[in-house]
Amino acid sequence: MNIHEKLRQPESRKLEFKREIPARLTELMKTIAAFANGAGGELIIGVSDKDRTITGVSDPLMLEERISNAVHDSIEPMISPYILILNIQGKEVLVVRIMPGSNKPYFIKSMGLEKGVFIRIGSTNRIASPQICEELRRQSLGIAFETEMDITKSADDFDADSIADFFHHIGQKPPKREALVKWSLLKKNNGDYFPTVAGLVLFGNDISDYDFAGIRITRFMGNTMSNIAETREYSVPILPKIEEICRDTAYFLRKESYLEGIRRLERTIIPFYAVREVIVNAVVHRDYGMRGSGIKINIFDNRMEVISPGILHGNLDIADLGTGLSECRNRIIVRIFRKSGLMEELGTGIVRIYDLFAQKSLLTPQFFEQGQFFKAVLHQEKA
Repeated sequence: MNIHEKLRQPESRKLEFKREIPARLTELMKTIAAFANGAGGELIIGVSDKDRTITGVSDPLMLEERISNAVHDSIEPMISPYILILNIQGKEVLVVRIMPGSNKPYFIKSMGLEKGVFIRIGSTNRIASPQICEELRRQSLGIAFETEMDITKSADDFDADSIADFFHHIGQKPPKREALVKWSLLKKNNGDYFPTVAGLVLFGNDISDYDFAGIRITRFMGNTMSNIAETREYSVPILPKIEEICRDTAYFLRKESYLEGIRRLERTIIPFYAVREVIVNAVVHRDYGMRGSGIKINIFDNRMEVISPGILHGNLDIADLGTGLSECRNRIIVRIFRKSGLMEELGTGIVRIYDLFAQKSLLTPQFFEQGQFFKAVLHQEKA
């Protein structure tokens, strides 16, 4: 994307505009640290953030040095910004480019590690919670929360029938513990076997302290959340319940009639593929380190919403959805879903959803980050 295309873009997780820099650079440093803690980003100085008027900057070389020194003095671990000076419409603009950091979390030294870690939520900078700081540390180490073992549980906390069904589906015999270790559903520690978070989410035997991994469907009357018609809840094990969850969601959606030969049949207005895809995506890509909330499927007269804990993982941005790009937060869960036939190739699902909605002339699906949550909205109305 060239600079002229960027000037037409809204501010986002990876893009911010500044007409000028403030006398105190703390706010600027928060943005730079937040970019490094997330998917990277660009700070463009000399452009109005309201109407994209190009105002330019005076003495860009001095400004470049000032920003570089401030980053070095203010942020830890060290960040090396890449700063460009561009001439646009006869005015000089500064572009501060920050790559995703490899030593997260980055923080403002003067504020300390406890209060100085910032993350990017949409176009704003937010102080990271202790939970998010832990996730940033895991990212730096290349560790996913799903791989953590739960030493309060044992292999006896698995639902044996669910595991047997999965291995039968993939053409393997009922597994012994070593086989579960190879699938990262168990981990061995000092001779004992402990289940991983992924193992308990997919195959746990209705464990109360894993309620956070559950899914709730709520049917609302009308187009607001003021009147609940019905609620259904699903706890772990999640894998064997996915088809049921998708069917129950479809039950609450609006239907249309169509002919197949001489028979009149009924189907959901929203293509069932899209229903299934957004639910599966929510399960496999959510942040299981966020234990305060589960996945919510909200169904209204005019739309369906799926809300899952955790913003997009890694270097992905909302603008990347539908381009075929994909990053994986929970590799174990993704692998098992693909082996189960519940997922196709990574990165292709959103593209197909857009195509299906266009074919039926439905309003374009929406995907966005809302606080620390990701939301998918599928409309039941024509464009």
